[in-house]
Amino acid sequence: MKSKIVMLLAIPFAIGAGTVQAAEKAAETAAAAPAAAAASDRSAESVVNAKCIECHGSGKKHAPRIDDREDWTKRASKGLDALALGAIRGHHGMPARGGRADLTDAEFKNAIFYMFTKAVSTPAKK
Repeated sequence: MKSKIVMLLAIPFAIGAGTVQAAEKAAETAAAAPAAAAASDRSAESVVNAKCIECHGSGKKHAPRIDDREDWTKRASKGLDALALGAIRGHHGMPARGGRADLTDAEFKNAIFYMFTKAVSTPAKK
């Protein structure tokens, strides 16, 4: 019985230990910063051509085609930041970050803005 009480009393300390784990995770993230900085050199066009084009080139899984002005305009009606956030989280048939967990938020948003810009520069369908 005494060991159960000691274990129950230890729970708050174990929960507090999560901050140690968080600090260790932060240290790992900081150590990975140089790799992330190198990765951030990827252009929006290169990101789109490397992965996004697989679905957004053909409209696979109901993805808005890069050349579909109407579809992109409709999806961006709540703002491009809201559109990017939904895509970062994943929605409908699209996995989070389009399956590219290695992309930074900035790289991912830039890829979306690149596709949107390409779409709105396409003449409207008649």
